[in-house]
Amino acid sequence: MYKIAIDGPAGSGKSTISKILASKLGFEYIDTGAMYRAITLKALAMKINLEDEEAYTFLKDTSLDIQNGRYIMDGVDVSEEIRSVMVTNNVSTPSKLACVRSFLVDYQRKISNMHNCIVDGRDIGTIVLPDAFLKIYLDATILCRATRRRLERLASGVDLSLEDTIKEIEVRDWKDSTRKISPLRCAEDAVVIDSTNLSIDEVVDQIIKLVNERSKKMSKHTYNEGQAVKARVINVKRESIELIIDDDTNAVIYANDLKNYQEGQKLYDIYHEGEEFEGFVKQITKDNKTGADRYILSTKLEDEKAKLSLFEDLKAQDEIIKAKVVKVTKAGADLEYEGVKLFLPAKFIDLKPEALYTLKGQMLDVIVVYVNKDHLQVTVSNIMAMKKQHRLAKEAAFKALEVGMVKDGEVVNVLPYGAIVSLGEVSGLLHQSEMDHKLVRNVNKVVKVGDKVTVKIIDIKDDKIALSMKALVKHPWEVLKEKYHVGDVFEGVVSKIIAAGALIKLTDDYAGLLPNSEYSWFSNVTLANELKENDLVTVKVKAIDDEKKRVSLSHKETLENTWADISLRRGDRISVIVSEINEKGALVNYKNVQGFLPVSEVSATKRISKVDEVFPVGTTVEVMVKECDPSVAKLRVSAKALELAKERDTFDKYFAEQEKEMPSSTIGDLIGDFKLKDSDK
Repeated sequence: MYKIAIDGPAGSGKSTISKILASKLGFEYIDTGAMYRAITLKALAMKINLEDEEAYTFLKDTSLDIQNGRYIMDGVDVSEEIRSVMVTNNVSTPSKLACVRSFLVDYQRKISNMHNCIVDGRDIGTIVLPDAFLKIYLDATILCRATRRRLERLASGVDLSLEDTIKEIEVRDWKDSTRKISPLRCAEDAVVIDSTNLSIDEVVDQIIKLVNERSKKMSKHTYNEGQAVKARVINVKRESIELIIDDDTNAVIYANDLKNYQEGQKLYDIYHEGEEFEGFVKQITKDNKTGADRYILSTKLEDEKAKLSLFEDLKAQDEIIKAKVVKVTKAGADLEYEGVKLFLPAKFIDLKPEALYTLKGQMLDVIVVYVNKDHLQVTVSNIMAMKKQHRLAKEAAFKALEVGMVKDGEVVNVLPYGAIVSLGEVSGLLHQSEMDHKLVRNVNKVVKVGDKVTVKIIDIKDDKIALSMKALVKHPWEVLKEKYHVGDVFEGVVSKIIAAGALIKLTDDYAGLLPNSEYSWFSNVTLANELKENDLVTVKVKAIDDEKKRVSLSHKETLENTWADISLRRGDRISVIVSEINEKGALVNYKNVQGFLPVSEVSATKRISKVDEVFPVGTTVEVMVKECDPSVAKLRVSAKALELAKERDTFDKYFAEQEKEMPSSTIGDLIGDFKLKDSDK
């Protein structure tokens, strides 16, 4: 394999020259910078710390390849992705790490052994390909390089002054030449080409001239497959013509490779020894007898190349085609599509080697990943076709989804903050906050990998789907509101006694508050003294607060407040009925309430030990109110006080009558009246 190393400082034209040379020589162009971009792309996707060398353990499992200028990483074409802004902004960090440079240098060497290639960079001839058969150090003055760089940027819409561009180039040169790992320097055996005053074509011609000169010295392989050659006929046979190239290289062209050959024609009637012959190198083989190089030529190669235009279009369109497997080897499989042979490398099909042999004669979905007209090569990938099919199916499934849909899914991954649920072709995130109306602290206690779940799509944004299980279940508060309403009376269980009152269990998730003030109508009856946990108590729903999700209860409103209409003052005279006798007195009824008549308050004239000695049960008694306090349900009456009051009333009435009957004049008044009468006389 021929390896051409092109080094040089920034702006010297390495990339432009390398690409043109690769096209003219039929070589593979290896852009080492793109390889660093590919590693950066993977590092970003894995979300590692880009500056931590220990985080690049994924390198050992990474595969890279170049197919007709396309960059394949892990079997996937990433040629577009590596040019993203994100990669551009971060590629400098992995590029300076020793582990990354060491890995890629090994890979660059490996790839260069698989192709005739041109590799450009800043350490190619010194580090990457020290054995390259031709090393070029491309240089130019700083002014020239800065001018070129500025023109490139202007074409892209970026206008940076020439002075600033020169400063930028100077800084870049200093960094490249002084860096610890693989600094920029000219290899001792490199050919230096100063392109300051040369056109691109002039530089290319100089390098091609060097390639041809060195090729002749190193090998008789002066030409490559696909190149046009001039030969001389030395022998004409029935089905082939033997030729010689450059007077020392054997060549042959078979009848079926002649463009205008018709079945049955005699070649010696058309071609003759000694005449000039032009054709294309179809294949380079070895002579079975001498081992010398032998060129197989064709005049139909251009027609064959034209057929490959179809595959260039298929590649550009990234179209999936069905090709027939005609041959299987350890290296891969030969396929056929529209009469053209395709090659499917084993690494581009997701099958074990033994399974690969079962494909012969079958149709296989593939995508074209590489077309080389010069070598009549078309490489395809089944893995990329499968990935595209999966992507298309995923996109179709994604488009079919709408917010509000209810779907059955399977938990495929459990994360600290939720679970990934597969809905078929697409997956969504079931966040822990959407698993239950209750707070979920440990996701693993709710779901496990493999669990079948029913979820509701609550949001679709970009390519992310948000799922919910709790959206399919009524909120415990709504369940409570369906069960309880303001005014409902029920018997509840005391779940806890607190300073504010008692918590009454309503549902498994909520309890209502029975405040101390709502237990009894009477201030002398306290909740804490009357209730304990697990007691049953009759309560009434007073209020339901949706905002605070609180329920207020009352026990006293389930009881009749017989004291509500009682309005008595000390000294009021009322009638009561004796209802019950005890040692201290009697319970008496007044309207709907009950009072107490002490035995000491029964009579002012009799000494008794029990009330029923004077007032049997059922007796209606006129009494006087001694004390009345509805807030504590207290009414104390006295018959004795009324008796004394009546006596006092009798005395008052008597004295009032006596006062009317007795003279109203005193002795003094009489004496005064008498004197007045005498004087009148």
